[in-house]
Amino acid sequence: MLVWFLNPLLGLVCFLVLSAYHFGQSQFTKYSSISQYKAKSLYLTWGVAVTSGLCLFNNQEILNLGASTHDLSDTLPLFQADLFTWLFLISSSLFIVIILSIVPEIGLHLMLLECLIFGLIVLSLYVHSLLIGFSIYFATLHSWKVLGQEFQFLYYLNYFLRNQPIGFTSPLVIENLPLADLSLYVPLVLPFIFCCITSTVVSPILATIATCPYFESGKQTKSPT
Repeated sequence: MLVWFLNPLLGLVCFLVLSAYHFGQSQFTKYSSISQYKAKSLYLTWGVAVTSGLCLFNNQEILNLGASTHDLSDTLPLFQADLFTWLFLISSSLFIVIILSIVPEIGLHLMLLECLIFGLIVLSLYVHSLLIGFSIYFATLHSWKVLGQEFQFLYYLNYFLRNQPIGFTSPLVIENLPLADLSLYVPLVLPFIFCCITSTVVSPILATIATCPYFESGKQTKSPT
């Protein structure tokens, strides 16, 4: 937080890099058979490609948004179209090279599936506006993957705690987790399910409604007098 106050531009760069790595990690963490070096390279290149594509395809919209808000004006020098063009081309090329190199580990069909998903994400970011394009990716693919990983973590944590020596207690320790009393997990599960359904279904609708006046005003300004 201190970096944001002292140097907003540096804080934004750190945030984008960490976000890019996190996006890639959530996408490929299930492939445990590949080496750590290739895995981390895959996380970073895939995430940078998606993040830079988002900034590249919506560059003018980001600049307009930043110019209209004084708090964001200091970060505008970062959003240069040429910079994100090179970042997108280089990271996408490296991602293709790396994922082709791990075909023996994950199989040809999974490699093609990941390339297809990557292509659809890029196409969505290119076709839609900043808010809608990012909402579609974040509220569907990314959120569901992270949600599944969190449930898997809780499952293995519960298994670990159940096998601790006698005297070690935890509220997560219950017998037969998949068939246990579901009432214990309702307070945990329902908010996640509600947020996922709401963000997936409602967010694109709200984003469309919110951006309609913007597009309408744009059409009116472009209409001949």
